[in-house]
Amino acid sequence: MKENLSKIWQKIKYFSLEVFAFLTSKIFIKNFAGVIGMLIVLFFFTTTWLKCYTNHGEAVHMTNYVGKNLLDVKNEAKKKGFQIVVDSIGNTDGNKNLPPLTVLDQDPKPDALVKEKRTVYLAVKKAGYEFVELPQLDGSNESFDVYRKDLMRRGINYTSLYRVDSRVSENTILDIEYKGEKITDQVRDGKYDQVPKFSKTPITIVISKKGYGNTNVPNIVCKTLSEAKLILENNNLTINFEADQTVVDKDNAYVWLQNPAGGSSIRFGEQVKLRLTQNLPDDCDDAINELEAPNDNEEEDDDSGDNEDFN
Repeated sequence: MKENLSKIWQKIKYFSLEVFAFLTSKIFIKNFAGVIGMLIVLFFFTTTWLKCYTNHGEAVHMTNYVGKNLLDVKNEAKKKGFQIVVDSIGNTDGNKNLPPLTVLDQDPKPDALVKEKRTVYLAVKKAGYEFVELPQLDGSNESFDVYRKDLMRRGINYTSLYRVDSRVSENTILDIEYKGEKITDQVRDGKYDQVPKFSKTPITIVISKKGYGNTNVPNIVCKTLSEAKLILENNNLTINFEADQTVVDKDNAYVWLQNPAGGSSIRFGEQVKLRLTQNLPDDCDDAINELEAPNDNEEEDDDSGDNEDFN
């Protein structure tokens, strides 16, 4: 019995020594270290690198970018790792007072929980103005009340100027001006499309009104056409002119005949007919000289008047 127990114990002791020798051998230690290293790499892959790659990080609150300038938003988003995609929007009633490149809307919405490297979609007001075509004057909309409704629908700013004109109905559009230039003919042809929406520089609509009573016609013989227009408009009179064969520059051509003549009494808004020639008529020199050089009697009268005042 004792001999059997002794043999068993010897076997156990021998097996233990064999196991110990195996566990302490270089081959086992090398392989064991390799397995541990592989497990560490696998653990790092599943917990760290994979986490970063799939953006399974902690959620953050989305910043509110609405109302900010796009350039500032891009800098902020870059620091937080957000990707920005921009969709431009033109001028509308809701954003006409905002500067260009202002963020109007965003997705995801402000304060929403998002993860890093999320793509943020922004609606941004376009830089510059969106140009539109002026409504064509086609005979059916030449009443200012009708035309201005179309202007408002298209987002075109305007200002109105009234002029006496008895030839047409009251509140009829006489002229359209933009940046000091008359564009009436272009608008009638439907060829003017250079007006920016919601611009701070409005178009000017010249509108007819009824005149009451008479006025004296100013003498505009020897004036240039541009001067004559200004004088007649200031007197609430309209103009019609004919040019002779010499005229190549109408605005700088001279008036050599007018009808009615200067000093005549006509109703407000009536028409003065002019005839133009390119060069200053000969008989205009004497008239200009008389205006520029007062005679000696007038100077003496002025001096005597001054002396009387001093006395």
